[in-house]
Amino acid sequence: MSMRPPPAREAAGTMWIEKLTEADISFAVGMTAAEGWDSSRGSFEMHVAHDSDGCFVAKFGTGPVGMITTTRFANTGWIGNLIVRPEQRGWGIGRALMQCAIDWLEAAEVRTLCLEGDPPGVPLYTSLGFIPQFESPRFRLDATPHIRPIDSTDLDAGDVAAVCELDAAVCGEDRSRFLALVLRDSLGAYRFPHSGLLEGFLSVQPSGSRARIGPWAASNEAAAESLLQAALANLEGRAVVVAVPGPCASSARLLATHGFVRTPSSLRMVRGPAFSSGHPESLYALINGAVG
Repeated sequence: MSMRPPPAREAAGTMWIEKLTEADISFAVGMTAAEGWDSSRGSFEMHVAHDSDGCFVAKFGTGPVGMITTTRFANTGWIGNLIVRPEQRGWGIGRALMQCAIDWLEAAEVRTLCLEGDPPGVPLYTSLGFIPQFESPRFRLDATPHIRPIDSTDLDAGDVAAVCELDAAVCGEDRSRFLALVLRDSLGAYRFPHSGLLEGFLSVQPSGSRARIGPWAASNEAAAESLLQAALANLEGRAVVVAVPGPCASSARLLATHGFVRTPSSLRMVRGPAFSSGHPESLYALINGAVG
C-alpha cells in the first residue's frame, strides 16, 4: 500500500540541511538534468569554489532530497538551483532551503537578494518577500549551422581586467571573482574589437550536452553581433542555449536572425533595497539563471 508523504511539520523534524560539498556535486548535476536544466559539473564546482559555505543540500532519511546555491557579489546575493526531488515536494523542504539561503546571505550583510524564478517557484518566492522586476527570455538553437569564420577575437589573460571593468559598468556590480572562474573553464571567450578599447565580450560555457552563451555584454549592437558570430563560427553542429535579461531587446533580435527560438522565460525577482543595476540593456546574456 502506498503511503502519503508526511506533512511539512513532520518532515521538518527528520530533514536536515548541511553544506553542499564536492561529494554532493553528482547529485546536483543529476537533479538539474532531471529538470532539463542540463547544468555541468563545472558549474557546481564554480559555485563551491566561489561560495564554499553558501551552497546547501537537504537530506531526509538515507540521502539528499534537495539543494540550493547562493552567490555573493559586492552589492547583491543571488539564489539559484533550488530543486527538491519530486517525491518529496510539498513537504516544506523548498521553503526550508530558501530560508536557509536568505539567512546565510543576510548574515553576510547582503541586503539585496536576486533570483531568476521559474513559474512553479514564483508563489514561494513571492511569499518570502521577492518582487518581480522583469522577464528573462530564454532562447535555444538545436544545431548551430556552418557560419563563415571571422578573424579571431579570442580573449587572453591580459583582457580579464578590462572584461571585469565592462561587466561592472553593465551590471552595476563587481562580479570579477566569479567571472575569472567562468573564463577559466569556458569553451571559448571573445572580445571586440581586436585591439584598443574593449566594447564587448562573450563567453561560451559547457552546459551538459549543450553550450551556453553567457555572459555576453556589449556597448553597441555592432559589437554584440560580431561577438555572436565569432562564437557560433566555433560551435557548428552544437545545440546552444542563451538566457537574456528582459531589458536587452537587441539580444532577442540578434538571436532571432541567427535562428534561435524563444523558450519559456524566467522571472527576475528581488528582495530588499534597490541597487544600481548599471545598464541591463547592454547585457546580452546572463552567465546563467543561478547567478544572473
